[in-house]
Amino acid sequence: TSGMTADQLAHMDHQPRGLGLLGAVLESDEPIRLEDLTQDPRSAGFCGSTHPTMTRFLGVPIISRGKRLGNLYLTDPLDGEPFTEDDQRLIVLLAQQAAVAIENARLSEQLQDMALSRERDRIGMELHDGVIQSVYAVGMKLEIMRGQFPMTLAQEKQYQSIIEDLNSIIEDIRLYIRNLRTAREEQATFKQRLENLARHFHDFARVEAVVDVPSRLRTLNDRQRHSLIQIVREALSNVARHAQATQVEIKAREVGNHMILTVRDDGRGFDPSKFREPTSFGLHNMHQRAIQLSGTLTIESEEGHGTTLTVQIPFRP
Repeated sequence: TSGMTADQLAHMDHQPRGLGLLGAVLESDEPIRLEDLTQDPRSAGFCGSTHPTMTRFLGVPIISRGKRLGNLYLTDPLDGEPFTEDDQRLIVLLAQQAAVAIENARLSEQLQDMALSRERDRIGMELHDGVIQSVYAVGMKLEIMRGQFPMTLAQEKQYQSIIEDLNSIIEDIRLYIRNLRTAREEQATFKQRLENLARHFHDFARVEAVVDVPSRLRTLNDRQRHSLIQIVREALSNVARHAQATQVEIKAREVGNHMILTVRDDGRGFDPSKFREPTSFGLHNMHQRAIQLSGTLTIESEEGHGTTLTVQIPFRP
């Protein structure tokens, strides 16, 4: 096999977004094999003017336990011939192996996160029940000694200074315990709130909503979390009212120092140029929220091919 060159990739307008045939593969339970993809009504063209033309196509969904994880696709065999049944059987096998590998990787990540969570809890308990209690004991002994032995004014001041130091140490340890849990708790809160939105959306709109947020995602501050949740809420409201979709995916990713949050539906799509109108689908408010976070919000849509909303913000603006 051979793929695109680094130069070709660098000059592409954008990466594939799961529309057209790639979207059809994701929605299908079976492989799609075509001699000329340009003649298929599901084809949505290529990713910009610099993308190499393609003719032959063979794509298969990656499915595990009824859940679609992605797809594998090939185009244009080196010999120029159409893909064969043998080619199709091979890529189906590869997709099955990929599904197992992805599920195993996710399970491994979950187990690692559980182990990390348990270790944080263990350290926190040891600090609280061990170190803090020991420092308390030292303070109590000093109190007892204070009552047993008379002190000069200078000694009393020194004693008070020691007690203040001990109290400061206790507060530092408590802060450390809180910090051990803060990242995990805030992360869980953001993911949980997205999952709650997805669940309420499904109950209201009867549209499947999938939340994909990695376990290891850098911490967002309160303002960022609130604004992102409001953007997703508005996006889901738009889907329910206008998109006529059957599935929505809410995905968060960390890329460098930025969070990228996408809401993608497979609905009827719309004309993105209407985004300039303040009242169009509530997009103006979402755009303003992104700007207030020093970020950007983009809408990619085409009538009949769904909509993808992408928010990109720095973690610490």
